[in-house]
Amino acid sequence: MELHRFSLGNMVTNSYILFSEEHRQAVLFDAPAEPEKILKYMEERELTLQYIFLTHAHFDHILALSELKAKTGAKIVLHEKEEQYLNDISLNLSFEELPHVDADVLVKDADVFEFCGTQIKVIHTPGHTVGSVCYYFDDTLISGDTLFLGSIGRFDFPMGSFEDEISSIKEKLMILPDDVKVYPGHGFRTSIGRERKGNPYLL
Repeated sequence: MELHRFSLGNMVTNSYILFSEEHRQAVLFDAPAEPEKILKYMEERELTLQYIFLTHAHFDHILALSELKAKTGAKIVLHEKEEQYLNDISLNLSFEELPHVDADVLVKDADVFEFCGTQIKVIHTPGHTVGSVCYYFDDTLISGDTLFLGSIGRFDFPMGSFEDEISSIKEKLMILPDDVKVYPGHGFRTSIGRERKGNPYLL
């Protein structure tokens, strides 16, 4: 299993593709912008996209969603409390209406997806938004805008909460092993152990 990072769009938002070369199957975490780059990467490796897992539905994580859905047929996965953000510009913070798109699969905390022998677990981490989630598999955490290298996600957006975010991180993420690699929605990779010891919001 391989994981590749894209940093896309004006907000330099990270998107990650997890794929099996053996099965030629892939899943994508977030769909920020520049869908042509993601599609080209998949075409070069002859990958079929099964799912687009959204960590949350702020505009900079969903700008490419409609086009990727149309061109790949992948199922869109979103937390059930985040569905309200998807097509509401007052919640997803878009400057203009985006193409309407609906989630195919609504998930809740602790749901698990099987993908080419890997179990992808949903961890509901409200705070940045009410339906923010992280995805945990093997020794890897896709943290969206919940946890960053030395920082946490903003909590001053509609329906955000500092208390909820800190609680989510401490109670659901800091219980993971130190060696779990954390891949955030912006910026560079970190680890649970590094954030446990040095993140100023968690000390």
